[in-house]
Amino acid sequence: MDRIALLAEMRSLVDNPPDINSHTTLLRDHFTWLGRAHALVASWNAMEAVSISVCADFIAVNFGTEGNLGKILTILHRAIAALELQVPTQSDQVFGPGAVYDFFKTLRDLLATAKQLILIVDPYLDEQIFDSYLSTVDSNVIVKLLTDKHSVSLKPTLHKFLSQKKMSVEIRTSKLIHDRVVFLDNSSCWVLGQSIKDAAVAKPTYLAPLSKDIVKQKFTVYDQIWNSSSRL
Repeated sequence: MDRIALLAEMRSLVDNPPDINSHTTLLRDHFTWLGRAHALVASWNAMEAVSISVCADFIAVNFGTEGNLGKILTILHRAIAALELQVPTQSDQVFGPGAVYDFFKTLRDLLATAKQLILIVDPYLDEQIFDSYLSTVDSNVIVKLLTDKHSVSLKPTLHKFLSQKKMSVEIRTSKLIHDRVVFLDNSSCWVLGQSIKDAAVAKPTYLAPLSKDIVKQKFTVYDQIWNSSSRL
């Protein structure tokens, strides 16, 4: 996996840890999170993945749940710190805490380059996506927004936006998404270090392109998720 994509997916995992202690038995979402943590860390360091496997096995039999989850999160944070030293650090891709306007302008200008299709995947989209980012997109571009824990005002804001700007925008929801990515015209894919609504507010983030050779494969995965998702 591309290092930038790997970093983004690991960040997504640590941002959404499973609430294991509130359940007497593990749920499917818990096993999915644990399996994903093992697979991602294995792509980074096989020895560290062994430790995650051991911790997950203990969690599965309800042995030292809190401590073992803490060990898994520690390994993930260690992997993130190592990968952060390897990802691109150009000034137009990395944004320090407080560089909200720089991030906003960079992403808005990027979206404005689309000619046919924009697919934004972000579990935490809110209404600012319309005024702040889509207002400069050409009306002929089809926009797809795939989210999960969306703002309650997202749908009514969409209706107001479409009543004034005549373009094709659709929102769908899915529990299968974790990372934050932007696809442009099926030809480029950009990974975001944080959700758009929180980007560069209090923590550093980045906006970086994936290598061309994996864009098509990654788009296929999210296109399948989109086709099986629910309309908002």
